[in-house]
Amino acid sequence: MPTAEVRFSIPADLVESIKTPADYGYQSFVLNLYLDEEISFGKAAKLLNMTYDEFLEFLGRRKLPYFRDTPDELSADLQELKSL
Repeated sequence: MPTAEVRFSIPADLVESIKTPADYGYQSFVLNLYLDEEISFGKAAKLLNMTYDEFLEFLGRRKLPYFRDTPDELSADLQELKSL
């Protein structure tokens, strides 16, 4: 897959004060693409070299929901299932 490089600067003291994995910036970028619905769950997992289960755990560790439907959407889905 072709790649592109994205660069940005942050204050050095911030970098020194946090203890994160070296790929934190990349993980955050992919995660935000997923949360903004720019990429699918599966695409995000693939970009992070994770299985579906690993990506689900990754979301859970960050207290981020897997299901992003509104209560009304969930209710409509439940009603549809009940009618089957």
